[in-house]
Amino acid sequence: MTGVVYDDNFITHKCLWDENYSENPQRYISVLDRCNSLGLINRCIKISSRQATKEELLSKHTVEHIDLLESTEHYNDEKLEKFSSRYDSIYVHNSTYRQSLLAAGSSIELVKAVVDGRIQNGMAFVRPPGHHAMESEYSGYCFINNVAIATQYLLDKTAIQKILIVDWDIHHGQATQQMFYEDPRVLYFSIHRYEHGQFWPNLRESDFDHVGNGSGTGFNVNVPLNDTGMKNEDYMAIIHYLLIPLATEFSPDLIIVSSGYDSAIGDPKGEMLVTPACYAHITQKLMSLSCGRVVAILEGGYYLKSLAESAALTLRALLGDPCPVIGSLKQPCKSVMETIGNVIYAHRHYWDCFKYNIFYKENLPKIQYNFFDEKPEIYQTRNMYPKIDTTDFDIILNNIITETKLFNPKIKVGLISKVIEHSNNNFKNSDIYQYLKSKIRNLHVLKERQLTIEEFNIVYSSEYIKEILNKQKSIDEKKCTIKIINNEYIEDNPMFNTFSFSAGPLLQIIDSIFENEIKSGIFVSSISNLNKNEVSCTLNASIIGANYAIKKYFLKRILIIELNENVTQIYSNDQILVISMHSLLNNSKAINENNHINISWSKKILNEAEFTTIVQHLILPIAYEYNPELIIVSSTFYSNINNYINGIQMTPIMCGYLIQWLSTLANGRLILYEQDAHDNSIHRNKCLLQCSKALLGEPISQLSVANMLNFESKDILFNNIKIHRNNWKSLQL
Repeated sequence: MTGVVYDDNFITHKCLWDENYSENPQRYISVLDRCNSLGLINRCIKISSRQATKEELLSKHTVEHIDLLESTEHYNDEKLEKFSSRYDSIYVHNSTYRQSLLAAGSSIELVKAVVDGRIQNGMAFVRPPGHHAMESEYSGYCFINNVAIATQYLLDKTAIQKILIVDWDIHHGQATQQMFYEDPRVLYFSIHRYEHGQFWPNLRESDFDHVGNGSGTGFNVNVPLNDTGMKNEDYMAIIHYLLIPLATEFSPDLIIVSSGYDSAIGDPKGEMLVTPACYAHITQKLMSLSCGRVVAILEGGYYLKSLAESAALTLRALLGDPCPVIGSLKQPCKSVMETIGNVIYAHRHYWDCFKYNIFYKENLPKIQYNFFDEKPEIYQTRNMYPKIDTTDFDIILNNIITETKLFNPKIKVGLISKVIEHSNNNFKNSDIYQYLKSKIRNLHVLKERQLTIEEFNIVYSSEYIKEILNKQKSIDEKKCTIKIINNEYIEDNPMFNTFSFSAGPLLQIIDSIFENEIKSGIFVSSISNLNKNEVSCTLNASIIGANYAIKKYFLKRILIIELNENVTQIYSNDQILVISMHSLLNNSKAINENNHINISWSKKILNEAEFTTIVQHLILPIAYEYNPELIIVSSTFYSNINNYINGIQMTPIMCGYLIQWLSTLANGRLILYEQDAHDNSIHRNKCLLQCSKALLGEPISQLSVANMLNFESKDILFNNIKIHRNNWKSLQL
């Protein structure tokens, strides 16, 4: 359930003496119009707007600050402009005080609705924005700090104890930083244009070395961007290498986003090249944390077309719709990687994910601050924003919007289970189905089917199956000769019949996905009457499924994640990329080719923190560069004492996180193929539950990874990156 708060009174706040002022009512109108045109608002729960009380405002602002703004309600135009000239980049209207109260109060109501359980997440379309409004100073179009007041309300009035604020507005939210600089309950993470102090607000405190103070040391994270033209790959590098590892370790109870869109492509202030769909990816990555409790509160954004599209795709992500494809992400720029290294250095003593990070360098980073202008006593109020010709960017953005496919089938997950030993049983009577049904809603069961010999021959020849049948002694050796072997003998054979049920349903899921019936699928295959290693090593259903999708739906890139033991087959197909993982202590052989990435380690078990690090630093960067059209995750959730899967500590929660992280790719077209499972253990059921919830967009429990990394963890990651660096630009850092 997603909530939204808005109020048409927000259009009354405007500049009376400069019609070209960039912060204007059309910003609000354009966002609502685009959200309505996509049918998003009607899918949300409407949260009532209200004005903040004076008590709520005083939690972060002085009484003089509030009273002075209130006094402007009766000023004439001349007095309003004179008042505005005393502050940096603001204008005041007679309605500004009331609209600021409305923006702050509405933000409180939205976060309160999340904590009360009325909604899972939400978005506030409010103005004036707030993250530059300091305790006793108006600044940067802001008067009351909406995000800070909503945050403080939660800390004071609810059981929420840890809040992550992510500020992706192009300007540093210096006021929000100041208000929580000594508070360890709030982790403030800001990505902003800085240019060594030459970009507004031109503050030394916006640099990476300002990490908090007192008990809040380490809880203020600035990611200053020192070049313009940053692209999706630069922002996603920040997300994968800094934000998600840090946020996972912090484990917030709730996340608030200061969602300014002046970092989007075409914005005259930001001068960046981030596409609207990128915000959807960041949003859904945040939704994997804090049990899905994420609130986005509108800040900046001044190119109306990119503002509206970016805000709409953020709301769409909160609603759980699949992330649009953002194309192949290449190597992040040198400048952003330097910043990432500087942030890691500054926070190395406070977070394990940075202390044992491959980007940590012992050399002291260079501090560079190049702004030395004196603050004026009187600020300019007119002709600050000459009208800009947006024709070129209009064409570019229209093309981006047209090419962005908003794929969203009504059914999010299709489920098939086949227990070969009991092939006539109804899946709805099975223990697995009954367990999942008791925990989640909207289970959609697909009709199973067998693999045909023609589909089998897409990958395997009849001669190959003959050899297997001979080895397994499944048919009379006298019948199994080259001269007389035919499809009838193969199809009637028990071994092939078993395998056809372990692959056919996978093809059914693929058909359902690409016929837009479902977004994703889960296939639970239990082959309990054959030795699992013999079958798994001999025939690979994932490869058959991938080739089937290539042939029938003309796919060009399919990613297979193999978490099973004994994956020995390598297929020379440029349209399929296989990533497999295993411990070298399990007598496994590391096989690496252009289309097969083997991630290995020389310790017995990878813990959850180590696996998370490998996913964020290696698997996801490669996956985003590869840009798959379909993902197949092949795993086995068999039960053991320590919940190990092929040398990885895979708790049910970890399984859910892996699926959630991968599902932002490929328009959400992901298939979980749980094969060769032999038991109905509680562990297996819980793994399937968490994966189902991840694909359904339902919140999963929080992952705990604190105090689990060491220098061996760092070496494992570094060695694997070194092996594959030459083949992937995203790893050439």
